[in-house]
Amino acid sequence: SITNSFPKELVEFVAYKSNPIFSGAGGESWDKQMRERGYILKEDNTYHLWYTGYGNSDGIRHLGYATSTDGISFTRHPQNPVHQTSWVEDMCVVKSQDTYYMFAEGIGDTAHLLTSKDKIHWEEKGSLDIRQTNGQPIRKGPFGTPAVIIEKGIWYLFYERDDQGIWLATSKDLTFWTNVQDEPVLKMGPRSEEHTS
Repeated sequence: SITNSFPKELVEFVAYKSNPIFSGAGGESWDKQMRERGYILKEDNTYHLWYTGYGNSDGIRHLGYATSTDGISFTRHPQNPVHQTSWVEDMCVVKSQDTYYMFAEGIGDTAHLLTSKDKIHWEEKGSLDIRQTNGQPIRKGPFGTPAVIIEKGIWYLFYERDDQGIWLATSKDLTFWTNVQDEPVLKMGPRSEEHTS
């Protein structure tokens, strides 16, 4: 069984009885509704949550920020939305030295990078430039849902394409990313297994 291959802390979960712990604000708020994946980074005794909110008026996905001391009760930042000049969803935040790097999906399911010194004010750095193993740009089309880690000076980017699998690319300078292979490192499983409960 696959559950025996991994520590139970990674594969055995029980839903919290008081879910949801954070949801759309409702009413006429900019974050009346919430979208997909948010991200939590714990520093010292504070949980920092970035999330995507939107209302009915423009449909644009803006970035919200909230904090918590217990990981359950979150307080929205009074300056929300903290970033509204570009579409931000499905984010991942990595701190390196004194800078926070946010890798997020943007409009058209295109991964892009934002940076911040204080977790609140974000500067758009543009779409990620991902290359095939031969140095040529990846084919046009959506590439999003980024998840990033940094280890020994190398940045590792996991990203999805067309809901067909997960690819892995690396970078030393955050300017260019190069696939470790041009096929997904994790392919979609057979349909019958994907939908088995």
